[in-house]
Amino acid sequence: MSERRDDLLDETVLRRALKLEPDESAPRFDAAALAVLAQRRQPLPTRIVGLTLVGAALLGFAAAGIWSSIFAVAPTAFDAAMAAVIDVAVAVATILLPFAETLRQPAVPLSLIAALGVAILYTLRERRERAHANAS
Repeated sequence: MSERRDDLLDETVLRRALKLEPDESAPRFDAAALAVLAQRRQPLPTRIVGLTLVGAALLGFAAAGIWSSIFAVAPTAFDAAMAAVIDVAVAVATILLPFAETLRQPAVPLSLIAALGVAILYTLRERRERAHANAS
């Protein structure tokens, strides 16, 4: 294990972390340079502003058209999907309903399984061949 160092940081580590070394001075905030840059900046041409507004309007109309068509088609598509799900559920229910009714009355299947087991054991016992001592 290493020794526990003091909680205080070394000054050189702190200066390097803050980049306060003499060769790495922090950039100065120069208000005059910012003012010159602000004066040099030209306003946007009206053509660019107009094209941007027209593009935004076209995009808005396209989005409104797309969403209105989605909302117009969604109920019929949802209805068709639900009808298909219901048809599948009805088909599965008609197949599973006889099994459910049979399982509801456990005496019938258990007696059938017991009778089948007795028949299998009886058949196996009758078909078993006996080994004869004088077989050639």
